[in-house]
Amino acid sequence: MEAREAMGGGSEQRMAPAAPKSDTPPAETRRRRFWGGVLATIGLGPSRLRQPPTEAVDAATRLAQQRTHLALDRNYLAAERTLMAWIRTALSMISFGFSMAKILQAFQGEKGQIQGVLGHAYSVEGIGYYLVVLGTGGLIGAVVQHHFRVRELRAMGLAPGVSVTLVIAVLLCLLGVFAFSSLVLRL
Repeated sequence: MEAREAMGGGSEQRMAPAAPKSDTPPAETRRRRFWGGVLATIGLGPSRLRQPPTEAVDAATRLAQQRTHLALDRNYLAAERTLMAWIRTALSMISFGFSMAKILQAFQGEKGQIQGVLGHAYSVEGIGYYLVVLGTGGLIGAVVQHHFRVRELRAMGLAPGVSVTLVIAVLLCLLGVFAFSSLVLRL
């Protein structure tokens, strides 16, 4: 006991080591964590994929897991590109059909007729309506297909997040419905 006191550790109480001090105040840390989470949710954060499990022991297993996660990411991005292509196509159909129908509504006296294959006559205004319906219906189908594909990928390990492309597609579906109702109600 005397040897311990001589070394300076006998009767005085030992204190727990102090926690390392952070350079950023707690409010700043919370703010960074919050905005980091928001950005990660919409896909702008550091990673959309779950990190590979740490229990992987050998390098081959780790590489295989990394390749699987990269493949999931590639498939997700392919689904996003497909939805963007559908958005482009549907938007051009909706806008062209709406413009055709509105121009012909302005010229009420001139009803343009197009002769069909079997002798049916089609109005240009009716073709405009058809393009708006076809563009909106195609985009709704693409949104449903994208939703199910992303759900499959999430079941395989893709981290959850909000797709900006999907939000834009849903808004354009609503635009198509409003365009069609504007044509039918002659607003």
